[in-house]
Amino acid sequence: MTDQTLDKHIDRARRFLMMQRKRSLFFPNNAIFGDPAWELLLEIYIATEKHQCVSKAALFAGLSTTPAIASRWISVFIENDYVTICEKHSTDCICLTDDARAECIGYLDAIADF
Repeated sequence: MTDQTLDKHIDRARRFLMMQRKRSLFFPNNAIFGDPAWELLLEIYIATEKHQCVSKAALFAGLSTTPAIASRWISVFIENDYVTICEKHSTDCICLTDDARAECIGYLDAIADF
């Protein structure tokens, strides 16, 4: 994948997150309108594409959900092979698996025209 294509994917993921966060300004009840799993997955995708493992604490700081909910979703992601622990950094750091990364890229390509 070229750097330009990678930048487009990261930009789409960031725009999607911004749209979600702007929506919460008008519909603040995240219990009804929130999507913490998807928000979390996109944040992990962005960090992974920058060739970084991301600490759970850094992820939690920017999310619109509680650390407890985010932690539960990370556990689900690990169980379903979407996320792996970056043991070379710390057991607190995670990144997407190659398969989950490919699925995110496929989705971001599919929504390119929207």
